[in-house]
Amino acid sequence: MSPTPQPSGSHQPGSLAEAIRGAAIPSLAGVAYELSGLAWVLGGAAALTGLAALAGDAELVSNAVGSGLPIPGPAGAAALFLVALPLLLVCARVGGGAARLSIHNQPDRAQRTTLPKAWTEGKTLQTSAAGIWFQIFGMMACGTFVLLGPLVLLTVLVGAEALGPFGVILSGVALVLTLAYAAELGALHQLALASLVRHDRGVGSAVLHGWRLMRGRPGHVRRLAALEFILRTLILAAAGLASYLAGPTWGLAQLVVLASLMGSARCRAWSMAYPRLGGLSATAGQRQG
Repeated sequence: MSPTPQPSGSHQPGSLAEAIRGAAIPSLAGVAYELSGLAWVLGGAAALTGLAALAGDAELVSNAVGSGLPIPGPAGAAALFLVALPLLLVCARVGGGAARLSIHNQPDRAQRTTLPKAWTEGKTLQTSAAGIWFQIFGMMACGTFVLLGPLVLLTVLVGAEALGPFGVILSGVALVLTLAYAAELGALHQLALASLVRHDRGVGSAVLHGWRLMRGRPGHVRRLAALEFILRTLILAAAGLASYLAGPTWGLAQLVVLASLMGSARCRAWSMAYPRLGGLSATAGQRQG
């Protein structure tokens, strides 16, 4: 089946200004959508934690990959995941509901996605949206192991001092490749979710469809992926800085505030980008928001 022809002038994947005009700002539903899109972040963190456990030295792994980020131990990571799992399920439901509501939420209709509306709309999407989350999480974890694992192993075997400048070059290349992979997965996650909320399809089918859209318009998708990655990184960096300067409570508050401002706009931006990248219209008979 060929993609629905796009009208003249729709060759661009949407504009941030257009997304912001129709977004609910601030929005608790946007917070849930923002948090549900961090599968690649946690996947990478889980892989680094696993590498640290295998190497027996978290600081060595952090230095080897050139990130300087603190890596929690296995016990701390497991406890964090158990605490985050219920939050993930809630965010998957609300984020999926917000993505579905955004299909028909155009600026001229002056509709806004609220938390109760997104919660209700996401009832049938929760399991599938969480499934996409875990698939992106697993892909990022595996990719991080593949891209950074050999560097960590080499550092363990010969030592960081023995590698010298060569180690810096290796860590730089490996880190750039890992971040590029993370950006691609971030875009894949959003396109797969946009496909899921429009059609009756399984998790694997939605991810595969998102991948086909990325291959069909690689230039547009890479620009979107870069913007997505930069915005998410800036939000996380701001929250991390606030946590470092004023404590974890302020860091969490910073994350929630920024997510409430950006989450809804990002949700609409990907909803507008999906059909312009070749995605088909919502299944006939779908609820209209």
